[in-house]
Amino acid sequence: MPNTVVDYLHVVAAVIRGGDGRILLAQRPANKHQGGKWEFPGGKVELGETPLQGLSRELHEELGIHVLQANPLIKVRHVYPERAVLLDVWEVTAFSGEAHGREGQPVAWFEAEQLPTLEFPPANYPIITAARLPAHCLITPEPQNPADFLQRLEARLRAGIRLVVFRAKSLSADDYVGLARESIRLAHSFGAKVVLNSPPVMLEEADGLHLTSRQLWAEEGVYQSPLRAGQWLSASCHDERELQQAADIGVDFAFLSPVLPTLSHPGVVHLGWDVFSAAVERVNFPVYALGGMDSSHVATARLGGGQGIAAIRSLWDGV
Repeated sequence: MPNTVVDYLHVVAAVIRGGDGRILLAQRPANKHQGGKWEFPGGKVELGETPLQGLSRELHEELGIHVLQANPLIKVRHVYPERAVLLDVWEVTAFSGEAHGREGQPVAWFEAEQLPTLEFPPANYPIITAARLPAHCLITPEPQNPADFLQRLEARLRAGIRLVVFRAKSLSADDYVGLARESIRLAHSFGAKVVLNSPPVMLEEADGLHLTSRQLWAEEGVYQSPLRAGQWLSASCHDERELQQAADIGVDFAFLSPVLPTLSHPGVVHLGWDVFSAAVERVNFPVYALGGMDSSHVATARLGGGQGIAAIRSLWDGV
């Protein structure tokens, strides 16, 4: 959706994670806008406040907690019939105090995978995706030996990787399906998710489908294949035009590249962080920075509005 409305109400919201990984939600009063629905706690930013100051104040007023650690997660612009809102969402990973509804509102802790089953105001739905996605996404290199590939994948899963894009364009259709199924079973045993890049057939057990930038523009393409409920759709993008196309076909998240120079594509002009940030600002879904990335770039990607980083070499090799 093009961001054509200028007068957005600036609202801060929090994805509050407990020590067990669950997420705290509040239920809107029945007599308020979008009443009765669950929401990520927060409120309006007051004049003179920074977003983080506003978030800290709102969470203390609403829940009785003091924010100790918070990082940007996603910004969402949404136009309701009665108002336009900018949701400035932060991930709160440390706080003091016991969270409770100080204004009488019901509050409850939920597993991240429960969020899609709940009813939220429409502006909150991109936040659900962002809350369920990790900060690191591993894109697999071309498999040379299946046994070695699975052994390396297991090592990365043990190290904490929880989102994998399975990419194996050099394999035959049968070999792709066989190795993809083994990779999915392995990843699921660690609680990780696997999205398939250009599969010959879509697998029921996969967690999503990934489109190349070329497939974004296909009139009759793989993205029209039916996905089961809960499967993600993601895409590779290289500029704002492709990000907008991804938005138009309804992706859940995307990769934008190359942000920095890469060894695999020497000489290719890279976007840089300023261009990355400006492009991400114009869409309402999580975007990973890709190209020249390693774990040291996660904080920069988050500050630039991204979900985190995606990489092949640095995450596969564990550097």
